[in-house]
Amino acid sequence: MFKNYFKTAWRNISANKLFTSLNVIGLAIGLCICILLFTYVSYELGFDRTYKNANNIYRVNLQTGNALEYKKFSTIPNAVAPALAQSIPQVKSATRLIKEGFGSPVSLKVDDKNFTEKGLFLADASVFQIFDFNFTEGNAQTAFTQPKSVVLSQSAKERLFGNQSAIGKLIYVNSRDTLHVSGIYKDLPGNSSINCDMIYNIMDSWMGKEPWWSNPSYETYCLLQPNSNIANVERQANEILYKNVGADTIYFKHLFFQPLTKIHLYSADLREGYASNYGDINNVKTLLFLSLLILFIGCINYMNLATAHSQKRAKGIGVNKVLGANIRQMLMLFYIETAVLSLIAIAIGYMLAFVSIPFFQNITGIRVSNSALYSVPVLLSLFITWLIVTIVAGSYPAFSLSHISPIVLMNKTKLKNSFAGIIRKTLVTFQFAASVILIVAVVVIVQQTRFMENKNLGYNPKGVVALPITSAQPGEISSAINDLKRLSGVENVSAVQSIPGETESGKSVHKSSTDETGFTVWTCHTDASIISTMQLQLLAGTTLPQTIAKGDTVCYALINEAVAKYLGFKTLQDAIGKNIITEIARKSVVTGVVKNFNYKSLKDEIGGYMYYEANAGEDVGTLIVRYDTHNLPQLMQQLQNIFKNDLPNTAFDYEFLDTHVQNLYASENHAANAATVFSLLAILIACLGLFGLVSFTAEQRTKEIGIRKVLGASVSGVTALLVKDFLKLVILAFILASPVAWWAMNKWLQSFAYRINISWWVFVVAGLCALFIALITVSFQSIKAALANPVKSLRTE
Repeated sequence: MFKNYFKTAWRNISANKLFTSLNVIGLAIGLCICILLFTYVSYELGFDRTYKNANNIYRVNLQTGNALEYKKFSTIPNAVAPALAQSIPQVKSATRLIKEGFGSPVSLKVDDKNFTEKGLFLADASVFQIFDFNFTEGNAQTAFTQPKSVVLSQSAKERLFGNQSAIGKLIYVNSRDTLHVSGIYKDLPGNSSINCDMIYNIMDSWMGKEPWWSNPSYETYCLLQPNSNIANVERQANEILYKNVGADTIYFKHLFFQPLTKIHLYSADLREGYASNYGDINNVKTLLFLSLLILFIGCINYMNLATAHSQKRAKGIGVNKVLGANIRQMLMLFYIETAVLSLIAIAIGYMLAFVSIPFFQNITGIRVSNSALYSVPVLLSLFITWLIVTIVAGSYPAFSLSHISPIVLMNKTKLKNSFAGIIRKTLVTFQFAASVILIVAVVVIVQQTRFMENKNLGYNPKGVVALPITSAQPGEISSAINDLKRLSGVENVSAVQSIPGETESGKSVHKSSTDETGFTVWTCHTDASIISTMQLQLLAGTTLPQTIAKGDTVCYALINEAVAKYLGFKTLQDAIGKNIITEIARKSVVTGVVKNFNYKSLKDEIGGYMYYEANAGEDVGTLIVRYDTHNLPQLMQQLQNIFKNDLPNTAFDYEFLDTHVQNLYASENHAANAATVFSLLAILIACLGLFGLVSFTAEQRTKEIGIRKVLGASVSGVTALLVKDFLKLVILAFILASPVAWWAMNKWLQSFAYRINISWWVFVVAGLCALFIALITVSFQSIKAALANPVKSLRTE
């Protein structure tokens, strides 16, 4: 029996090449996108689940108080981890994790070679108990038994030592510390929130030996006993916190535990942290929704074309029912036909997915490997998708046609006016409503992206290169700056603690000695040339002093407008020469005020920022060089030569500041690209369905068109006859989609502190685009039908 069903289904599919081609192409494109996005979603949802204790590992986060504007931090003070492990029975083990230099790149020296490293971490020995480190040389138990031991990932070992054994070899860090290699472990999984390339014992540093309750800079992970009561653990943890910092602290409100498996996708509202691969559950949901929408549009195409095509098959179905076919048999026939067609589409879509991986990665920035497409979740999702497509796409034609009486099926007039027409119009309206929403989304996302790219940041990142110098000595830095300034292509040079938005220090500025709350500011130690190098706009006063005496204990501050406003100066000029209270020195003096500038992403409001010069200041870690030359390769070679001569213990590495700024908006750029491409594909699939519907409509009305032409109807009149019904649906779709599109995109824009306003013309453009697309699609087939010879269509009458 099933053999006959398959034969009949295949006969129907083969006999209707246009119907089959349109459906297979639409479904294959939709399924290709779904396969790629399902693979990405599976990867994102699988973060950190490879660790055997994943369900019992938690990161301890911090909710700050009013002094720190009630922000949430993924880092906490270094005193918390030991206290939790000692005082809470449910905590089996706890470890602190922090990057060397609080996240700044470090300089390593191995033999006579210099390297720049961004993945050197400090951690407690318990890190090997909490997470799964697969050692290939050495072992977790003896990794930190000797002082100043360091373990390396396999890739870090090969980068530093090549193929030779690294055990016992020495690594010099920032020309200050000497570490010896005690173990090698396999690279941590790509979908791991901790991505350490090197780890050494935090107890070999003041960061571990000196517990502090006031510096929230350390990620802390706890391994809890199975089935622990998290609320109870959090309560005990906060009792410990309040005992040491005071229950009424204005800085720290409370600690809260975040499951390891939630860190990757649910940390968008958390600040700081050392993971370089945070995701966002909203992006996952958006892409998943988009993929399902595209797949649903493909299913709608099938349903529309199947019901439109039913006029052609009506007599055959009627004959089958007259000869005794029951409803169950007819349902089976339609579902098998849909299953065969969707299986062909899935096979083609699966092959397209492999071919499309490089293109997909370029437009979305999402890394997808070929092997990921073979994973069990992806293959399982393919099977489920096939079932869903078969059930959803085959449901309406199966139920509608199988339940209609044979007499109606064989009566064209009655069938033409059946409920199927209403369903088709509803589905077409939905398709173009989705298209309008997608067009609006593309326009708004592109507008916001261009706004961010072109907005005046308050400084000029173009023509600036940043060079890490964490291992350099003060004398070496001075020599390098002098030699750099002599180069013909160099306009200015500054030594800074960090580039904007990287690893500045969080401090507080106070109005008076009684002002306990204060105002949080980001501070950066630098020199007098910072205004010229960054091209900041000086609004009052002067820059920082060129030099300060050796015994000078004053902190000279260059503040932005936000700090001046908080301190209550009536005019910016009033701030010049005034003493302010900072955490850097007992006495701080304002030398100048600069215009507010966007030192972080445009998603963040501009807060307080202060450049300063002081003998007690933090170490500078970067040289920023402003250049003006068309021969950039020559300049970079000259910079490298100066490093080799003046900074012999520092690796030559660089980052262009405008590239750094662009990277802040990489996800938005990828979102714009993805939205554009996926929206165009969704519209293409909708057009395929519309093209098919017009073809069948024209075929159904062939004799009517012939009669009209014989009676004198023009080509334009016949074309308008076929076009107007579809254009009405597009206009209705626009009316329904506009408020939904405005709500969705307005909500998306809320995540940006600086954003565009959605203009009315965006909706006009979207509506005209949808109308134009529909008009082109419909007109092509309509004109073809109108130009047909009426003699051929009326020959059989």
